[in-house]
Amino acid sequence: MRSILFSFKRIFSLLILVQLLLACNKKTNSPNTNPQPVPSPIDNSFPVNLIIDSVTLQNIRSEATNNTVLAAAVTSIIMQPAATAIAKTAAPFAEATNENFSSISTQARECRSLAIRWLYTFQQSPAEAKPYFDKTVNTLLAWADFGNKVANPVHTPNETSYLDFYEAYSVVRSKMPAASRAKVDNWIGGRVIAYRNYPPRVNNWETIRLSLLYYFGYLLGDRTLVEQTDAAYTTLLNVNLKAGGKSEDLISRDAFAYHAYNLAFYARILRVKLLYEGQTNYNTFKAKKNNIDVSLQDLMNYWKPFLIDPVNNVHLEFVNTNYAPDRTRPDYNKPYNPATSIYALEELVLGFPESAGYIQTILPSATRYNRSLMGFLYWP
Repeated sequence: MRSILFSFKRIFSLLILVQLLLACNKKTNSPNTNPQPVPSPIDNSFPVNLIIDSVTLQNIRSEATNNTVLAAAVTSIIMQPAATAIAKTAAPFAEATNENFSSISTQARECRSLAIRWLYTFQQSPAEAKPYFDKTVNTLLAWADFGNKVANPVHTPNETSYLDFYEAYSVVRSKMPAASRAKVDNWIGGRVIAYRNYPPRVNNWETIRLSLLYYFGYLLGDRTLVEQTDAAYTTLLNVNLKAGGKSEDLISRDAFAYHAYNLAFYARILRVKLLYEGQTNYNTFKAKKNNIDVSLQDLMNYWKPFLIDPVNNVHLEFVNTNYAPDRTRPDYNKPYNPATSIYALEELVLGFPESAGYIQTILPSATRYNRSLMGFLYWP
């Protein structure tokens, strides 16, 4: 009798356990009343891009409604260049050379002006903005369809002529038709292969190479490429940043012209780190020091007296250069002229806001409202 009673209790307990398990399973499989959206690779609002974030652009847009000086700058720096560029016809080249560098750079800058005007206006005035989007896409497709490629042998500085094309593409890519996007991605992909495999150097050629790879990695959403470039960037800091805040470029070419040129590409790397990875990661990245405790800020600090007080800090350019052709330059053995580096300081304004003050010291008439696009967007 006791045995039967024990068996009955055991069966009853098992039945209760089964009911509990079924109830739990039903709860687990029940519809989620508050589902989380699945992240989409296509941004349907403000496209993350290589130029500017939504908050900064919205602040400019809002301020321009009450600030007539800023509104005039928006017209002259964003609107008018695009209005001129929309009438131009793309004239692609097979590859970049010394002879066509200027033409490619100009066309790339015009393409970027189209993209930035679309980005500035597409949410408020989509019909007015659409022709600028279409022209940006058609221009990029013209270069991709032409078969343009990285030159062989590779000349990295010549490849900087395409930078504004990449920035323009980052603006429109998420809203392009899939087939068009695939064509331009393939064009960019060939450049990824060329630069991923290109042997690293210790000077500005490597800074340029890594700025290109960061552009491509973030533009295409290739996290592996970004991480590989991060590792190469650490190596670059160890060979390019020298004691006291000098750069390898300053030492090997004996010229602040190249110290500035090199820093202009570091500036682009910093900008895309901020735009794609956020303020916290950016702050850590910017503050990185190499194995002799030198950071990019040290390069800026070393440069400062030659920028703001060149009379008492004279540097004769290229005198001890390791590159013989430098001795035929018109600025060879001439005092460094800080005005020749304003282009680099405008790129550096975002990462190093003190650069705006240096620009105004060099050129007292300089304001946010008469700068290039980057100087205008990020003037502190």
